[in-house]
Amino acid sequence: MQLSESRVYVQQTLLLTLDVISGNTLANVETKLPPSGSLVLTNLEGPTKLTRNLATGREFIHQFRYAVTPLKAGQLRVPAITIEGVLADANNTSFKIDSPADRVIEVLPINPAVQPWLPLFGLSIQSYIQGTERPEVGKPFRVVVDTSAVGATGGQLPSFAERLQSSSGFNVYREESRTEGSVSSDGRFLLGRRTESFTLVPQQGGKLLIPELQISWWNATTGQAEVERFPMRQLIVKGEAGSTNGAIPDLFPGASSLLLWVPLTGLFSLTIGFWVLAWLRKKRFAQVVEEEVVAVTRFSVRQFREFLAWLAPIRRLQKVRQIFVRTLPRRFKLWFCIKVVEGESDPETWSYMLKFLSNKHLQFPPQLPLQELGERLAGVHTGADRMQMQVLMGELDKRLYAEEKLDFAAWKRRFRAQLRPTLLPVHWKALHSRQRKIGRLPRLNPEF
Repeated sequence: MQLSESRVYVQQTLLLTLDVISGNTLANVETKLPPSGSLVLTNLEGPTKLTRNLATGREFIHQFRYAVTPLKAGQLRVPAITIEGVLADANNTSFKIDSPADRVIEVLPINPAVQPWLPLFGLSIQSYIQGTERPEVGKPFRVVVDTSAVGATGGQLPSFAERLQSSSGFNVYREESRTEGSVSSDGRFLLGRRTESFTLVPQQGGKLLIPELQISWWNATTGQAEVERFPMRQLIVKGEAGSTNGAIPDLFPGASSLLLWVPLTGLFSLTIGFWVLAWLRKKRFAQVVEEEVVAVTRFSVRQFREFLAWLAPIRRLQKVRQIFVRTLPRRFKLWFCIKVVEGESDPETWSYMLKFLSNKHLQFPPQLPLQELGERLAGVHTGADRMQMQVLMGELDKRLYAEEKLDFAAWKRRFRAQLRPTLLPVHWKALHSRQRKIGRLPRLNPEF
C-alpha cells in the first residue's frame, strides 16, 4: 500500500495505491472501505490486472487506486482495507485479509486568510468562443470554459456559471457541465477537469464585454495563495446601442470625463475655425451657421440619447436584485440555493454546488461533512424534521462514499419537501392549528 504524499493540507486529495499480490490467478477480488470520520476514501479505479516475472516465478497483481481526502489537521493513520476474493484453483478457495494500517499522513491546517480554500498542485483555465463571426443582438453564440487541475477531481473544481450570469449586456444559458477525474501515468497525481458550455445571447448593440474568469487557490507545492485568471474579452455587437457605453470606464478607470470633454473641446474649436474661414472667404455667413447648427444639433441629440440610455432603470436592476437577495430571510435564501442546484443529476456535483452556495449566501463553512451540513440546514428552516434530515444526508453520504444505490430524483423530492419555505413562521402555524383544535367555548346555560 503506497501513498502519493505523506504531508498534505486539510481537504487536499492524495492517491492511495493498493496492490493485491498472489502466486496464482484470482477468480474474483473485492475491497471494503472502512468508515472514518477524519478521512474520506473514494474508489477511483481497479482492480487493474498486472503480472510481474521474478526469478522464482510469476506474480499476479490486482491494483486498486483510491482518492484520500483528510478532513482535519494532525497525524492521521490510514485505516486497514478489507480484501476478499476467490482463488482460481480447483477448489475455488476463498480468502479474506486486511491491508496494513501503518501508513500515517501529516495533515497541515487550513490557512484562514485564504477563502475559498482549494489546495492543489496546479491549475489552468482555458476558454474559447464559437459562432461570433458576425455578432448581432439576439443572435446566440457559445462560450466554452475548460478548467484543469492537478490534485483534485473535476467535481471539486468551481463553476463559472454565476460569474457569467452576474454580467450585464447578455443573457446566459448553461448547456452542459462535464467533469472528469483520472490518475497520472506515474500514479502520483490526481488529474481533474471541468468543461462547461454556455450560450450567450446579446441584448444590446455596441461593445460587449465577457468578464474575466478567475479562481483563487492554494499552491500546495510552494505553500502560497495564487489566483489563476483568464483575461476579459470584448466583442462588437451589431444592433441598437444600449447601455454598453458604460463599459468604457471599466477599460480606462478614471478617464470617463476626459474622454467626454476632449472631443467636445476639439469640436467647438473646429466649429469656430470654420466660421472664421467662411467669413474671410466672404461666404454667406447664414449658410455656414445653418450647417454648423445642424452638425451641433445632431451631436447634441446623440449625446442626449446616450444620456437617457445611461439613466435607464435596466442598469440598476442587477444591483436591486442583489440587494433583494441579501435582504431575504435565511429560509428563503436556502430555498434559492436548493432551486439553483435542482438541475444537477450527479450527486457529487449537486452536493458540491450546494456547499458552495451555502457558503456564499448562508455563510456556512465550504467543506462541511454532509451530516453537519444537514444539521445547519435544518437549523435555518425550523420546520424541517431534524431526524429526517439526518436520514437523508446519511443516504447521500453512503451514495457518494460507499457507492450504494440511490434514486437521486426521488431523494431530491424528499429533500425539497423538508426545506420548502412557508409565508408564515412555524410557531404562528402551530398556534393557529391549536386554536382550531380548541374550537368555541360551550354555552353558559346549556339545555338539559
